[in-house]
Amino acid sequence: MNIISSFLDKKKAFAKDEMDYEKSLLFDVYTLVLVLMLLCNVILNFIINQYENLLIFLIATVFMIGTLFLPDRIRFKRSLLALFFFSLGTFIFYFDTISGKECMNYLSYVSLTIAVAFFFDYIRDRWIIFFMIISYLTWFLINILSDYYIFDLVGVKASPDQQRYVRIYKIIEISFCTFVGMYFIYRKERMLVKYYIEKEKLNAMIQKTDKVSFSGELYDLAMSRNSLFITYFKSQFPEFFDHIIKVSPNMVSSELEVCALMKLNLSTKEIASATNSTVRAIENKKYRIRRKLGISTESDISIYIISHF
Repeated sequence: MNIISSFLDKKKAFAKDEMDYEKSLLFDVYTLVLVLMLLCNVILNFIINQYENLLIFLIATVFMIGTLFLPDRIRFKRSLLALFFFSLGTFIFYFDTISGKECMNYLSYVSLTIAVAFFFDYIRDRWIIFFMIISYLTWFLINILSDYYIFDLVGVKASPDQQRYVRIYKIIEISFCTFVGMYFIYRKERMLVKYYIEKEKLNAMIQKTDKVSFSGELYDLAMSRNSLFITYFKSQFPEFFDHIIKVSPNMVSSELEVCALMKLNLSTKEIASATNSTVRAIENKKYRIRRKLGISTESDISIYIISHF
């Protein structure tokens, strides 16, 4: 449990925000679901003596496990993500073609379409989503309208018993994927509710206190990298650094500066610009600050610093 907790802490620290953390976590879940389904296909193809297909599924399983160790900046690169889902569609089309319509492999397009809708942004990636859906629909229609003529050309025919095994598995797979999709929707709705609740809390806090009433001038000084920023910040929040150092005496100056910028409710990207750093460097500092101040992974670090110091 400690290993899992540590893994989740690091994942949250490297995420740009709560939504990115959730997206990364759910993508891990989706990958593990795919790994489980691929392993089931390995077992299924062993049972029905389709050893060539077994090897293909085994290679795909190893590949999917390997993607879990890739950093999110690679996994969530839109071009690679689009290629990934296009490849999955091709994978389904191939096995739907060689197994025949009686096996109902085409049902996998449903769960794949749900995943595409979740992992791509409808406004920013609408053309990618449109392309994916058209691709899946095209592959499905090729087999349906040709009455699986390509299947006849391949010359591979599953026996009735083998088809029955595949149908049973396919029904179980779709049912399982439906429940996973429901879980994804639940998590997404929960995150949206949490985001708006925290936003309302922050707005209410700002209205009740004048702690951030000078953030406009401080913001200009920070974003212009003015050397007077820290001096002016101390004049407006004279006890801020003392309180932080009291909680964490080993806090270094660069981390204290990031704390000051979070006090002004600056985003990670803005803090990176204000300190002439990279976004990744600021994410690392936020992670260290969170550990030093003992801030739980359930709390937004910026809101915590605004309300506690």
